Amino acid sequence: MLLGTVAALDAYREIKKIGTGTIWNIPSRIYSRELTITPGMDTERIGLEGRLDRLRYRPSQDVKAPGEYKWDEQGLTIFLHPFEYSRGKTEAALVRLHVSGSRITRIISIDDARDIDSFVLEPECIAEIFDERFEDRTIVSLDECPAFLIDALIVTEDRRFHEHWGMDVRSMIRATLANLRAGGISEGGSTITQQLIKNLFLTHKRTFGRKFKEMWMALIMDAVYSKHEIMEMYINEIYMGRRGYSGIYGLGRAARVFFDKEISEIDLAQAALLAGIIRAPNRYSPYLYPADAIARRNTVLELMKDSQMIAPDVFEEVRCKPIEVIPIKPTLKRAPYFVDYILGKIQEQYPATRLGKGGYRINTTLDMNMQQTAQTLLAHGLKTKDDRIEGAVIINDPLTGDILAMVGGKSYISSQFNRAVYIRRHIGSLIKPLIYYTALRRGYTLSTFIDDSPITVPLEDNTLWEPENFDKLSHGRVMLRDALIHSYNQATVQMGLTIGLPFVAEEIRSILHGIAFQENPSLLLGALDCSPMEVAILFSAFANQGYRVEPSCIESIVNDNGTLLWKDPGGRRKQVFDPSAVYLINTALMDVVTSGTARASQMYGISGGICGKTGTTNDLRDSWFVGFTKDLVVTVWLGNDEFKPIGLTGSSGAMPIASMILARVAQAETWSAPADIIFCSIDPVNGELAGRWSSEKINVPYIRGTQPTVVSDVGVPRVLKFFRSVFKE
Repeated sequence: MLLGTVAALDAYREIKKIGTGTIWNIPSRIYSRELTITPGMDTERIGLEGRLDRLRYRPSQDVKAPGEYKWDEQGLTIFLHPFEYSRGKTEAALVRLHVSGSRITRIISIDDARDIDSFVLEPECIAEIFDERFEDRTIVSLDECPAFLIDALIVTEDRRFHEHWGMDVRSMIRATLANLRAGGISEGGSTITQQLIKNLFLTHKRTFGRKFKEMWMALIMDAVYSKHEIMEMYINEIYMGRRGYSGIYGLGRAARVFFDKEISEIDLAQAALLAGIIRAPNRYSPYLYPADAIARRNTVLELMKDSQMIAPDVFEEVRCKPIEVIPIKPTLKRAPYFVDYILGKIQEQYPATRLGKGGYRINTTLDMNMQQTAQTLLAHGLKTKDDRIEGAVIINDPLTGDILAMVGGKSYISSQFNRAVYIRRHIGSLIKPLIYYTALRRGYTLSTFIDDSPITVPLEDNTLWEPENFDKLSHGRVMLRDALIHSYNQATVQMGLTIGLPFVAEEIRSILHGIAFQENPSLLLGALDCSPMEVAILFSAFANQGYRVEPSCIESIVNDNGTLLWKDPGGRRKQVFDPSAVYLINTALMDVVTSGTARASQMYGISGGICGKTGTTNDLRDSWFVGFTKDLVVTVWLGNDEFKPIGLTGSSGAMPIASMILARVAQAETWSAPADIIFCSIDPVNGELAGRWSSEKINVPYIRGTQPTVVSDVGVPRVLKFFRSVFKE
């Protein structure tokens, strides 16, 4: 008697405890950034159709429900999903896009019958973090459920739910007789309350002992909680099948996975299917056994008709409906290196054990269209290369520091090492824009002539260093801009030593914080170890008028109640370069793409207005390319994890991959010149102002006050030169 009382008290405390906190572990989800769509956007460049597919939008001839869209000759109609943003929930809405070619020309809100400036396409779930049980669940309230759904549950699972005290004696007697005849537990006769007890506290082992414990715990639960509370727990606890490696639990999550609907939006046919699945989720799976699922659904509908929950004519109409479920697409890590990077950033405050049960929503900066483009094109570019060659891609927004795409290797399954962040290699000629920027800040101009002749440099260890150009040729006197465009090593070293290594080192430290390097002559040709992430920081400063911006990957973190826990404060910008000198460098880097070391990039679809720089290290160990516009920086590295030669230059390895990415995602724009920039027509023979007789002229920008003042006399007839000299005297 005493033992029974103690057991009952323990059971009471255990059952009572579930009312004081969260019963279930809710998986956390990591989301990409949302996409604001405006007139003028290119549907192909933003990958609109791919985004709709990944977001489970369905093509339809008659757009009537959220999640449907239709293309026609004039454009696209989309019925947007509702979505819970950190700033509040947006309701489902119909929008119409007028499209010419692939460009959006107009957006109309069909609900309001008016033109709108923009609309937001919801973010994509890129990863889910589960606890060790891998239960995928979305909590809903009973009040959100249609009445016919609850009717369907009661008529199939527990007809006397509102009458019994947690267990149904009639059902128990019927089940007991059946079990005695079978010589074991063959029929349950469990009420909804008993099912809930079994799922929350007991095993699924079929024994008389477990059944007895289930019964008296159900009596306690019925005494502690109202029928409303018990039903609400039940609809959130019940197992509904599998999606990839995770189980689907609760009717709220099942409605979203099966029908792409909120539980409040499902119709009678869908409610009957959900109620019918509960008894045997695998056997009645609409994906695996659609015929059995229809038969089971119709059985539920017939039970509802016989119980006068639905009219006979409604039954006849609904039973003929086909089952329409959304294809299941398990959310694996769609951007695995980026997800690992995110989790590493937040692991102190949000460890995996907390994320697996907390139901957090982590909103990131990732653009899934750019991510998939980068992943696909890196794999494509390496397909014909040596198997030992690895690669990494970073795409970022130079204005905000937002990481838009991150690929840390060609195969996450083969290697989880994130080369985009953690591999550090010499950057070769990628250092040159910084060297030439330093020169412009110390009296040089783009038309200053520098010496591209052989040079011998004595080193501290008493050896001699004799840098060579990649083409093994010397080019004599060349304009500074041409030396950068064609990446001449000898000219760079000559100029860098003239300026002074301390000045170069000072500029490096201003942009690349915490980078260790030696101030020796080889620094001028990129003897500086950087990760692709650090290279992206460097070139972002050239893309955004000289500002250093810290990389950013998380926009906000929200809990399962929608409460904002953390928001990116932004403001991590610091002016480190002079914007006018940066503009001059960028004009040369645009010519790198059109006529310099990256001119072959045009074969891959790159147009004007994109800056670029190749980088190659000694013995062809590393291949680099960075391409950028005002709002996008694409950094690509190729190399070998064992630091062995790969036989690729920046132009033959990284550049084609980066160029294909840029051609798909970048929109070239005209760079606005700062107010103190002026353009002069220059004679390329001597760098002076072009005269009437100059046979060739080039347009060169200058910071006001540094432009040449002497007019070139190249090409002037000798007689005219004679008379000029006479009159000057």
